Parts: sequence; structure tokens; C-alpha cells
Amino acid sequence: MDASGPQYGGAPSADKLLPTPTPATVVAPTETPLLGNLLASAQADFDCDGRADRLQFFARLPGGPRDAMILARLTLATAAVHETTLGSNDVAEPNPLIGIADVNGDGCDDAIVTVGQGASTVWTSFLVYADGALRRVEENGAPVMFLFAGSVRHGNSIECRRTKDTPEIVARGVSDYTSDYAWDLVEDVHHWYSRSQLVLWSTTRSVIAVSDAYAMPADHDRYWGLSCGNVKLAG
Repeated sequence: MDASGPQYGGAPSADKLLPTPTPATVVAPTETPLLGNLLASAQADFDCDGRADRLQFFARLPGGPRDAMILARLTLATAAVHETTLGSNDVAEPNPLIGIADVNGDGCDDAIVTVGQGASTVWTSFLVYADGALRRVEENGAPVMFLFAGSVRHGNSIECRRTKDTPEIVARGVSDYTSDYAWDLVEDVHHWYSRSQLVLWSTTRSVIAVSDAYAMPADHDRYWGLSCGNVKLAG
């Protein structure tokens, strides 16, 4: 990777500037909250030093705040420990880790995580190691959440991609509520303002016509799935 870092799409206009990132949670050993079961664990190079680090997810024991159901703990190869919390609308969430991929284009590994479940969709976010801390990616000063999967009448998808060397997150939503022979498509493109912050760059609306009533679009995974590096899930 170029020593100058990845290309984050240039300077956005004034109305797209973001506030200072929310301080990451760094818990001292003596202050570490009581933990429940180990839910998931992965080894990857989160700080780009060429050595494997360990990311673990623990359930919070009863009595913890409902907006902090899961504790994420990153132990670097240097033995430094960084922690943050994930909310979940499902106390029994068995495994918050969806996969490991470079989502922001900086060459380091990042975590794709589940932060909740809808009736037919998976609520998804990202954890990155940036500025010396484990951080949940933010946009406009709030943690990001994207959806994928859906039903026979609507779908959502997430794609990590590069366009002209600019890393992007593309969030798509489709539905056939307005016509049995067409799907309304909304595509939001998010650029990386920094390694832990996104900014909405563009929104495009279009229509996908189908020849048969209620027929699905040809490329199902494009509108219902998740695709980030080697992590590819059908909706």
C-alpha cells in the first residue's frame, strides 16, 4: 500500500463534512465489564503490521444496558487490548461476526458484523482499527447500519467496491410495491471520509422492468446479498 494511504474520494463539499469521530471505548483491565459466553473469534491483521491479531465477541451478562449487548475485544499482536460495544435487537444473537474483509480500502483487515435482525433483513455494520482504537464505522456522527436480504417483494444489498481507485460502500434497496412488472431501485454510494467514517456521496433512483408479474430481477445477489472482498452472501 502507498505510504500516503488509500484514496478516500477527495475533499467533500462543505455540506458533507463530518464531525469529530466519537471517542472509541478503551476499557482498562480493572474496569472490564463482566462477560458472558464467547460468541465468535477471528484472527486477522487489523493494524497492518504483518502479524495476526485476535478479535473476540462476548455476550454481556444480565444487567448490562440494552444498547450494549455485545462486547468486541481486539487483542493486537503487541498485546495491546482495545474494546467497544455492539448493540443488538436480539439478546440471543448467536454470532455477531459475519466475516473479515478490507472494507475501507486501507489494506488492513476489518470486521463485518451483525447488529440486529429485522423480519427479513440482516442489520449490518463494520468494525475497523483506526487512530489507535477499535471503532465502529460512523456516518454523520452516528454508527452506520446497512441492510441485506429481504422478502419476495423487497430487497436490500451491500457491496464493497472500488471506482477509479476510490473505495466505496454501495447500499441498494429494491421493491415492487408500485408495479407488479417493475422494481423501484434506490442506490446509495458512500465514500470513505477517513478510515472509520463514511459520507453519503450520491443517490440514484431507477426502475428495473420485468416481463412477468412479480418476477425477480435477474441478478438476485446484487439486490439481496452482501459482497465485500471474499465475504459473499446471498440474500
